[in-house]
Amino acid sequence: MEYDLVLIHPPSVYDFRKRTLFLGPITRTVPYTPVFIMFPVGLLSIADFLYRHGYKVKVLNLGEKMLAEPNLDVESYLKSISARVFGIDLHWCIHAQGAMETAKLCKEQHPESLIVLGGLTATAFDVEIVSKWRYVDFVLRGEAEHPMLRLMQELDGSRKLFNAPNLTYIDEAGDIHVNPYMKVPESLDEFEFTRLDLVEPCEHVLTTSVGFKSLRLWNIPVCRGCIFNCATCGGSAYSYEKLMKRKELAIRSPDKVVEDFQRLDQRGINSVFMFQDMRMCGEKYWKELIERLHKEKWTNIDHVTIELFYPPDDKFLKALSDCKPADELGMGISPDSGDEYVRKPHGRAYPNSALLTTVESSKKYGLSLAAFFMIGLAEETRESLKNTWALWDKLLQANEPGRVSVGVGFCPMIVLDPSSPAFDNPDHYGYLVRFRNLADHIGGMSSPSWKYWINYETKNLKREDLVALTLESSIQLTNLYEKFGMFTDSQASSERVKIGLERIVLKEVDQILMVKDEKERERRLKELDLVVRNPSLAYSYLLTSDEGWETLKEEM
Repeated sequence: MEYDLVLIHPPSVYDFRKRTLFLGPITRTVPYTPVFIMFPVGLLSIADFLYRHGYKVKVLNLGEKMLAEPNLDVESYLKSISARVFGIDLHWCIHAQGAMETAKLCKEQHPESLIVLGGLTATAFDVEIVSKWRYVDFVLRGEAEHPMLRLMQELDGSRKLFNAPNLTYIDEAGDIHVNPYMKVPESLDEFEFTRLDLVEPCEHVLTTSVGFKSLRLWNIPVCRGCIFNCATCGGSAYSYEKLMKRKELAIRSPDKVVEDFQRLDQRGINSVFMFQDMRMCGEKYWKELIERLHKEKWTNIDHVTIELFYPPDDKFLKALSDCKPADELGMGISPDSGDEYVRKPHGRAYPNSALLTTVESSKKYGLSLAAFFMIGLAEETRESLKNTWALWDKLLQANEPGRVSVGVGFCPMIVLDPSSPAFDNPDHYGYLVRFRNLADHIGGMSSPSWKYWINYETKNLKREDLVALTLESSIQLTNLYEKFGMFTDSQASSERVKIGLERIVLKEVDQILMVKDEKERERRLKELDLVVRNPSLAYSYLLTSDEGWETLKEEM
């Protein structure tokens, strides 16, 4: 079939099936594998908007298709797809390598088609992209629904691309053009975020597990934009104004959110994550929204999670309890650090006491809470991190035997978001940015070790410190899971062995990367990968290595 527009979500690393990658904790903290196959919901709103204006549109989740079909010849497959325009999302920086390789492949297979990149990261590096990677015809900056429609309309007519808003491109004379931004929509009600029928494939993205329960999950926004300025967030108020020219929230009305739920329920989705804190839209809004959802009778949806940007008061929690949008309601909050001194300049200016009060109130109202933390904030030290571990202990103590109402998770802050307040003003916030441009990010993320994906250091912590504290935090959380019965003894022991092996692997990869002969370097990486993938070999490897044995004894 011939399409007008094919929107592609690339894997984080395009040739992940051939490359030898050691991604350590990323493989256990990122849903849907470290290939990052979850795509931004903006792809659906763009696709639907163009579809409703008469264009033939498809969303291709390339990373998922490559996972689902290990023998897929990607080059032949892309060649079989005919489209006037291929739009590739470079929204999250973690997709830098995958997005550019996918763009190159699309241009090679379809030299007459136009290649367009969009998303937060593409917007942040727009001039660099069109200058260095000439197979990219355009970067479409900012919010893309209306600008993409205008671009397609220009292609239908005179092809006077200087009229298309939000475009960055180089003309035939080699001059760079950065077209003015289009005014952003004041509301999200004209867009749709549930057109999963336009996606190929989406089964892996929709299916996840919570405990022993399998969920078909989708995400819907309650608004676009933010009123907060968390230092490392590329979706902060500062970043939205800089990259999207959005100064105010665009809110999705309760009517439209209910319609979203209805469509998802009809598609067999049983879990919905409402992202962005609905309280940013005001008390009148969130009251109406939860009351409307509570009145609906769902055939499939039985699990809803809402995002919290700060601890809720008792009024909000009681309202949620009285008007649950579904049988099971969960909340997610990201304190990021358990040390109040570290947390405040990051943008989370609330005390631990408020978080612990939320836990007790949530239990009182029968609500569950998941708290998420990051390792590597600017003011963090090993001593301050002990306060985070202590807070984990207090949070998990709140769980009752046989019932987990409070969850704790963490991950290393691999990427300091481009165009976040801290990325643009690192000295002020206490960071050292190692990768200033997109080429640097691609270089780092082409490394086989997650250690070299980290794009920053702090005034207190070097890259090696960030790695070491991440693994030490993994041990601490494993110990707590065992202490509170969330891990059996055997599960905890297995986890400690994995962490011990990761420490050895990090050092082994560092040594291998020093080998000058490329073939020998690749041979040794593949040999190490074989060990890591085979539990019995990995255990033997630890036992036969002096350093490994000492590490194993320490972890056990």
